[in-house]
Amino acid sequence: MHLLSFKTVKQLGRLEVFLNAQCVMVSPDSPQKQVRFLTLSGHKKLWTPQPRLTTEFFSVLDAQMIPTGCIPEACTPVGAAKYGRPIGLDEKIKVDLIVIAYVAVDPASGARLG
Repeated sequence: MHLLSFKTVKQLGRLEVFLNAQCVMVSPDSPQKQVRFLTLSGHKKLWTPQPRLTTEFFSVLDAQMIPTGCIPEACTPVGAAKYGRPIGLDEKIKVDLIVIAYVAVDPASGARLG
């Protein structure tokens, strides 16, 4: 993992909003794999869009339901399908934090790039 990514994930893990979150939404993209790992390692629920919308729109993974030592696998798209529960748009899930990766954000306007 790139050093900047490691520092960013480490900082995320210290934020009060992350520490207090019970359910975190993270994209299935490979650069966010460490964020998914941090979420599940923190005994939180992980809510992630399904790659290619294979069965439903999202998967929810409960860290309490993943066998010890299997969290790294659960952070991959294949692992999310294996350990996650597919959910549709009509299911009500409270998401406390959404983590979205961008190359740059304009602090004045919130406009995002990348």
